Amino acid sequence: MEIICANFMGFCPGVKRAWNLVKKTIQNKKTKPVYILGELIHNQQAMEKLNEWRIKTIDDLKEVKNKKGIVIIRAHGEPPETYQKLKNLNLKFIDTTCHNVIKIQKLAKQLSNEGFFVVICGKKNHPEPKAILGHVQKGLIIDSVSDAKKITPKKKIGLLSQTTFSPIIFKQISRILRKKAKKFRSIETFCQITHIAQKEAQKVAKKVNLMIVVGGKHSSNTKRLVEVCKKIIPTYHIETAQELEKGWFKKIKKVGLTAGASTPDWIIKEVKQWLELV
Repeated sequence: MEIICANFMGFCPGVKRAWNLVKKTIQNKKTKPVYILGELIHNQQAMEKLNEWRIKTIDDLKEVKNKKGIVIIRAHGEPPETYQKLKNLNLKFIDTTCHNVIKIQKLAKQLSNEGFFVVICGKKNHPEPKAILGHVQKGLIIDSVSDAKKITPKKKIGLLSQTTFSPIIFKQISRILRKKAKKFRSIETFCQITHIAQKEAQKVAKKVNLMIVVGGKHSSNTKRLVEVCKKIIPTYHIETAQELEKGWFKKIKKVGLTAGASTPDWIIKEVKQWLELV
């Protein structure tokens, strides 16, 4: 069985930067103990690795014992109030927020300062859009066309998106909100690396009989890879090689392999090695 791998898969530059900053932090004995506020990235195996390194994941800064150690701000970012709390508690921190997310936060703040009601397209409970929303005076997060239809008319509406949001749904929402505002501004804030990875996955899917997508089950960009591949060819979404079944590959001559932006290299390697033995 031939295995065709996507040219772009696994850790994106933002995730790679966050991971390397964490590794650098734990190598410095003076910074211990180390805490991460929320999941660094959406990948269970990566989080388990951080746990092995004795890095504690917390949901609230009150969990930092004796106000000692260092706090890692995850790649998805945090709202301004979190940084204020860190300052108030006199806690040291390292910010691994993705540069693309920081740009969106600045755009959101700029729109808000100009009097726009800021609408962010994204998953409502996802940390990235929640952090972006924290930079605006008036706004909300929506994830569907039906949500957009419920928004009452405004003088000014500014539209942004989570980096991994669907461009197709974004355009549909944009058409709806354009009619609800006297002044409307739509800014496409998708991660280009994410969309390059999706295009590469589509190219591979067209060449094979089956696609394997590796990544966290609650990772937005991994789910998007699964969606685009499923439109072309039968596709399985797995987190680890242990989920693979030999029965999937009966009569399969070519299998494609790709992975989400938060999938560690060692997980991808294990999956590829398993496939090579089929």
